[in-house]
Amino acid sequence: MKRESKTPYALLGILSQCEMNGYEIRKYIESTISFFWSESFGQIYPTLAKLEEDGLIREWEKTDSNGKKKKVYKITRPGLEAFRRWMDESPIQSNKRNELLFKVFFGRHMNSKLLTQQLEEEIKKQKDDLKSLKNFQKELDSDWEKHPDQEYWSLTLEYAEKQTKLNLDWIEKVKKKINP
Repeated sequence: MKRESKTPYALLGILSQCEMNGYEIRKYIESTISFFWSESFGQIYPTLAKLEEDGLIREWEKTDSNGKKKKVYKITRPGLEAFRRWMDESPIQSNKRNELLFKVFFGRHMNSKLLTQQLEEEIKKQKDDLKSLKNFQKELDSDWEKHPDQEYWSLTLEYAEKQTKLNLDWIEKVKKKINP
């Protein structure tokens, strides 16, 4: 059974925040929700075209503060209705793929030094992610404290911070077990 792509709903949700072009959508994802969601340019652009064809978004030309014209996408009323319907009706499906857990599960088939090296790289990445999350939380608390979505954003950041700390603790434990 083929799973339904969630990319259209992700883009509708993002465009419900403000109008953007494909590049700005990708940057938005990287700077805000990348700790729990990702979309590639290869997913974004074809999906934007399909959403526009379906009348859920529309493309229009906008002049930025420097006087440059650029094309951006804006969610339409039917697009917002479709997004809200999906939010209300669609059951949550968690992503079950985790390459780190896969490699540890089959770890006896891997050179232990390479596995340790990869674990150390993951520790560094997790620590970098933790710093980014804390910086984003500071920004939310100072620059976005009156935004109607601030509480929801803070809740997802809290989850990400706890998950990242849990990951760090677990990876350290695995590293000690395979390198006593």
